Amino acid sequence: MIVVICALLAVGVIGFTLFVREKDVPAEPAGNPEIEHLQKQREVLYENLRDLQFEFHQGKLSDDDYQSLKTSFQDDLAKVMASLEQLGPPPEIEKPEMQGKAIIMLKCIACGTVNESTNRFCGQCGKALS
Repeated sequence: MIVVICALLAVGVIGFTLFVREKDVPAEPAGNPEIEHLQKQREVLYENLRDLQFEFHQGKLSDDDYQSLKTSFQDDLAKVMASLEQLGPPPEIEKPEMQGKAIIMLKCIACGTVNESTNRFCGQCGKALS
């Protein structure tokens, strides 16, 4: 009896695996995976710096340890930021002309909000616009 149940279960699993339709498979993400990876690295480094500063202010780290770790994180962050800059700026969107002057708009990479080019940070999420 157990053998029959296992055989039916195995046939069911194999049948399900072989008859997966293409429309059932999720589409690949549209973004650049290298840029997304670097953005995630940047966020992790920012969070590490915040945690480091918090632990230093709590008295858990000596000044020498804090400075050496902070320098290390900042060096890593500088490398990530340089790599992001080499891959190109965020896509620019042109707004209709206003008073005879075109206004260039920047799209935030993190949340997709459209911001004026004079902004240094996103008005929605606060992330830096490069």
